[in-house]
Amino acid sequence: MRTGDVLEARVRLPRETGAWPAIWTWLDGGQEVDVFEYHPDNPDLLELSNRVRGRYLYFRDPEVRPGVWVDLRVEFGARSVVWWVNGARVFDDRRGVGRSWRAYLIVNLSVCAGRYHPAPDPDVSEMSYEVSELRVYRN
Repeated sequence: MRTGDVLEARVRLPRETGAWPAIWTWLDGGQEVDVFEYHPDNPDLLELSNRVRGRYLYFRDPEVRPGVWVDLRVEFGARSVVWWVNGARVFDDRRGVGRSWRAYLIVNLSVCAGRYHPAPDPDVSEMSYEVSELRVYRN
């Protein structure tokens, strides 16, 4: 990923307690921008953050909940990173990532250990998080 890229993704949020899905960027111990993070114990909340320049939003929406599909779009601008959720512009950080930013794209499902969010139910043997589409447009 680099400055000016646009990411679009369609994800199905997990239902299982302890699931921690995310799409984010990382390089050499930093350069992190969270397209989203999600925890089913906060069923209507997506975490959107630009950790490169210290801006974030805890976005709440009743349409965001365990098991639903969510459409995401993020523009990684030099002066502003902009997020859309389900077609609505929801956050413009007005800080951006700078002109020479670059990082690797990470799509993952972590498992909470119980410190900040509940750990998985020990009787649940699997959890899922789906990504049906993921596109990056380069300007």
